[in-house]
Amino acid sequence: MKQFLVFLVELVLLVLLATTSGCARPGYPTGGPKDEEPPVALGCKPANESRNFNAKEFYIQFDEYVVLKNASENVLVSPPMKQKPEFTTKGKGVLVKINDTLQANTTYLFQFKEAIADFTEGNLLPSYEYVFSTGADMDTMSLNGQVIDARSGNPRKETVTVMAYKDPESDVVALDDTIATFVQPDFVTRCDKEGHFAFHYIPEGSYRLVALEDKNRNLRVDVADAVAWDTAFFKAHPIPDSTQAIKQSSNQTITLFLSQPDNTKQRITKSGFAEKGRIVVATQLPLERPTIEGLEAEWRLNSRRDTLTLWCIDAKLDSARFVVSDPSGIQDTLKLRYTQKIKGGRRKVGANESKTPLMKALCDGNKAYYDDLKLAFTNPIVSSPDSSVKTQPAASPAPQAEVMLMKDSTVRYYPITVDSTGLIARIEASLKSGEKYHVHIADSLFTDLYGNFSDSLSFDLTPKDYGILSIDIENLMEFPLVIEVLDKRDTVIQQQVIASSGKLRFTHLPSGDYRLRAVIDRNGDGRWTPGDYRQQRLPEKSVFFEKTLNLREKWEMEETWVVKKREQMETMTLKPLKEISPEGIKFPTMER
Repeated sequence: MKQFLVFLVELVLLVLLATTSGCARPGYPTGGPKDEEPPVALGCKPANESRNFNAKEFYIQFDEYVVLKNASENVLVSPPMKQKPEFTTKGKGVLVKINDTLQANTTYLFQFKEAIADFTEGNLLPSYEYVFSTGADMDTMSLNGQVIDARSGNPRKETVTVMAYKDPESDVVALDDTIATFVQPDFVTRCDKEGHFAFHYIPEGSYRLVALEDKNRNLRVDVADAVAWDTAFFKAHPIPDSTQAIKQSSNQTITLFLSQPDNTKQRITKSGFAEKGRIVVATQLPLERPTIEGLEAEWRLNSRRDTLTLWCIDAKLDSARFVVSDPSGIQDTLKLRYTQKIKGGRRKVGANESKTPLMKALCDGNKAYYDDLKLAFTNPIVSSPDSSVKTQPAASPAPQAEVMLMKDSTVRYYPITVDSTGLIARIEASLKSGEKYHVHIADSLFTDLYGNFSDSLSFDLTPKDYGILSIDIENLMEFPLVIEVLDKRDTVIQQQVIASSGKLRFTHLPSGDYRLRAVIDRNGDGRWTPGDYRQQRLPEKSVFFEKTLNLREKWEMEETWVVKKREQMETMTLKPLKEISPEGIKFPTMER
C-alpha cells in the first residue's frame, strides 16, 4: 500500500510538471554571454609558499572544473626532478603527486605554462606558479631577460627553454664552458611568445644562462639544437612585485641571441629523377669538383653549387645506378628509378606525360625587371644558328629577339647570348620603363644536347620603374659590415660589404617599404655566421636601422647611418628625396 501511495504522488508531480511546461512560452534559453575568462585559483593545500614542506602531493583549487593540457611538457619544475611528478584533475582542481626525493633546504617552483584550461570553454590559464621550500627559509631572488633570434632580431616562434647554472664560487670547482651539453641545469624556465623569460625563487648568486629549442626535452644542448648563451655570469636580483613587472623591470639587461648551428657535415640531402633522362642531386654543403661514374650524362651545378643536375645521354632513361664523388666529403652510390607523381598517389613509368617546353621566358607579365631579359632552357643548349635564320637581319652574328614597341609598332632586334651552362640566355635589350613591348623569338633558334629544336616564344612586357637607395655608412665597429636591404617579409633583396666607412648605392629597387640590417662580419666571410656552442663561437651580431624606409618609383633616397654597438641607438639623418632624371634611368642594366 505504501509503495502505491509513493507511485501516486510521483505521478501527480509529473502531471503538474507537464502542465506547467505546456503553459510556458516555447523557445531555448540563451545561456548568457560566452565565458572567456580563464579559471581562477582559490587556494592550495599545502598553502602556496609553504616552508618546511614534506608532503608527497599538493592540490590547487579553482573556481570551476578544469582540464590539463599536456602537463608533462607544459609544467616546468625547477630545480628539475629526476622522477617526473604526476598531474591529474580532481574535482575543481589539479592534484600533483611528487615521485622524487626532495632535497633538503631547497626552494621548488612549479610553473604551469598554459597547462590548465577550464572544462567548458577551454580558456587557458596563461601561467600559474606554485612554490614551496623544504627548509625554514625561502629563496627570493630572480633573473629575467629576453631571447631573440640572432638573425632576424625577433622572438623565436618555437618554444624556447632557458637553463640556469649557478656559479659554485669556488677556486676548485668551475663551470665548464660547454656544461649544457652534459650536465642538467640547476634551474629551468621557458620563454613567452615575446621571448621574455624569468627565473623566480632562486638563491642569491651569479648564474650562467643557456637557452635552446629543446625538442627532445632532455635539458641538454644537442648538435642540431638552436641555442643561445652568454659567456658572462649574471647576478640574481630581488623578485619584482608582480609577474607582469618582468617586462618593464629596470633589471632586465640580459639578452640572449639564438641561432641554428651550421651543419658542417657534407651529405646528399635529396636525389631522384625530375623526369625521364634528368636527375637532380642536392647536397647539404656546396660541391667542389664533383665526378660521376657509371652514368653517361652531361651535368651542371647551380649558382650555389649545392644542386647537381644530370642530363642522361639516353633521354628516355628511367632507372640508374651511379657513384657521386666530391672532395667536400661525398662518396655515395645512388640507385634511382623514375616514377611520376599524380594526385592521390604515384604511377609508374609508361603513363602519358606532357612534354616540357625546351625554352621559357623568365620575364613575362608585369613584374619589375632590373636586368637583361632572361630565357631558361630545360636542357643544356649545345648550338645556336647563325645568320641563315630567315627572321634575322643579314650577317647577324648571333640569334636575335624581335622586340616591338606596341604604341607605334616599331620593331628592333636584340642579340640573345647563352651563358656557359647552356641553361640561361639573355636578351640584351634596352627598354624604357612604363612602355608596353611585345617580344617574339622564332622557332628552331636553339638546339639542346638531344638534338631538339626550340619552339617559337612570344610574350608581352611592361617594365616597371624603380628607385635607388643611397646609404652613407659611418662604421664605428672594429669589423667589416654586411649591409642588407630587407623587404617587408624580411627577405634579403640586396647586400653589399663595406670594410670601414663610405657610401653604398642600392639600385633597381621596386617601390615599397624596406629595412636595413648591418651584420658585424667578425670573420670577414661576407655573410652572417651563426653561433656554435661547442666551439664557444657566439653568433655574429646584427644592427638594424631604426626606421622603415618607404621608397618610391623614380626617386633616390639618401640616408646617413652611424653603425654602433647594439645597445646604443643608431642615428639617422633624413635627406630630401630627389627625382632621378629620365636620362639616369636605363632599363634594364646590361652586362657586356
